[in-house]
Amino acid sequence: MSYDGVVLRAVSLELHQALAGARIDKIYQPVKNEIHFVVRQTGRTHRLLLGVSAEEAGVYLTGQSRPNPQSPPLFCMVLRKHLEGGRILSVAQMDMERLLEITAEVLDDFGDLAKRTLIVEIMGKHSNIILLDADRKRIIDSLRRVTPAVSRYRQVLPGLEYMTPPPQDKITPWDIEEEGFYEKILGYPLTQNLQKALLNSFAGLGPQTVTEIIYRAGLEPGLSIEYCGQYELSKLWQAFHKAAEAVRKGEFSPEVIGNEKGALTFSALALTHYPPEQRQTFASMNEALDHYYQSRKSRSNQQQKKAALLAVIKKEIDRCEKKAGLQSQTIEESRNSEKYRVWGDLLLANSYHLQPAPEVVAANFYEPDNAPETIPLDENLTIPENAQRYFNRYQKNKHAAQQARLQLAETQTELEYLYSLANSLDNVTVPSELEEIHEELRETGYLKDNRKPLKNKPGLPMCSQPQKILCLNWEIYWGKNNKQNDLLTMKIARPEDTWLHTKDIPGSHVVIKNPGAKQIPAEVLETAALLSAYFSQARRSTHVPVDYTLKKHVWKLKGAKPGMVHYENQRTIYVTPDEEKTNGILAASH
Repeated sequence: MSYDGVVLRAVSLELHQALAGARIDKIYQPVKNEIHFVVRQTGRTHRLLLGVSAEEAGVYLTGQSRPNPQSPPLFCMVLRKHLEGGRILSVAQMDMERLLEITAEVLDDFGDLAKRTLIVEIMGKHSNIILLDADRKRIIDSLRRVTPAVSRYRQVLPGLEYMTPPPQDKITPWDIEEEGFYEKILGYPLTQNLQKALLNSFAGLGPQTVTEIIYRAGLEPGLSIEYCGQYELSKLWQAFHKAAEAVRKGEFSPEVIGNEKGALTFSALALTHYPPEQRQTFASMNEALDHYYQSRKSRSNQQQKKAALLAVIKKEIDRCEKKAGLQSQTIEESRNSEKYRVWGDLLLANSYHLQPAPEVVAANFYEPDNAPETIPLDENLTIPENAQRYFNRYQKNKHAAQQARLQLAETQTELEYLYSLANSLDNVTVPSELEEIHEELRETGYLKDNRKPLKNKPGLPMCSQPQKILCLNWEIYWGKNNKQNDLLTMKIARPEDTWLHTKDIPGSHVVIKNPGAKQIPAEVLETAALLSAYFSQARRSTHVPVDYTLKKHVWKLKGAKPGMVHYENQRTIYVTPDEEKTNGILAASH
């Protein structure tokens, strides 16, 4: 994990400087695996977050508050009893391990001064928060109790003496000299790679930190020891020693690595093996961690909301597909109903000599050879009544088929719209675009609008602006959802502009601005077509057909759903979407 011993050292030094002498004002537990401390220092309030979930274990100061539940969990009440009102004496890391020790001075049940220690163990899914009587080293309680059934080596239960996790027998990075470093590395089998050798030898170093050290040495992480001579080992020692000294002295360069999808990782040391555009520096490790985890939570919330909207859209798609199947079945059955009209005609033509029976045989004068036709009858009806029954059935099926054809066309239009919504979800990159799709689902009735109407509510912005790039100084626009598509096609595009859309495939509207009605270069047209195909449901297909025409040949029917248009006089170009090429086009335009 990114939260290694180096990160914790940076955090602990910052926390000690910021919180030593501060008063613990409030403690609350908003979720199962998080404890929040509100700590007051002279003229300033800090929020300290202790997280022990498997994915987000860590300690840091945060600027974000979380709701305080009305009924605090048991461990939260224990912390309040023993720590609220106390004064923090120190915050320290145990060696270079992922163990943080917060010591506070409090008043015990008799009003005497006593010390309490809060241990935060950051160990992935085994992370824990443990409250100790500092003088006796006895456990008062813990967030997660570890019984003998869970661990024979180490139990974490009230009243027991606290034992640290099993030692890893690793060397503190700044406690080794150059010769000892070489001896340690060369003590491994020659087939061992450098990354594992460093990870297994030195405390506090995570895979990410080790990768950075090897990169700074100009070596490959997968390089085996057998391919390292004196030169390579010397370069590795220099990079290692420099990093170790920086950690020892507290000289950190906190960074968060991210891309358009959000924060990816963090580090207390500059991660020079990442591209500069992905690196964001911070004044403190706590600020970097707060930024990273808030970005992660925001992305998680966005993914959950996206999944919820996709579930609604898929449910509606399933409903429409089922309805379309029934309507198609009705149309197909009507093709077989012509026999009912024929049977009615044959019965009337032969009614003078036919008698009621389970079935009768009559010559079919619609056939060239007057082939005999067996006609089932209802014995309780006369021959003319049976004929009328077949005529009624024929008319009923014919009318049902006509209605089914109209309804099927409506269903197919609705399906096309729902597929376009699903494609819009695939194109979402920022929360505002997700909210636009959410609002569109409310407006079209697929989601209930439970919001209370506000008096004098100001007009909301129509939607966010379509995307834009430059290609050979030509402006190309495209919409990432139906609202942006409507804005682009119906408001921004002019009659002489070129409009593109994947043929019979839900996707983005694309417009090439052409105010002078000039001849569009082939490269520009191909780039626009590539964007149209990439931001469509055919993103992973080959030879995708993209129609293009002038904007003046595109129109929207009254009452049509967002993004739904008709067009004519189109020509077609075939392109194969390519993610790397598309990202290159987008990056080059910024």
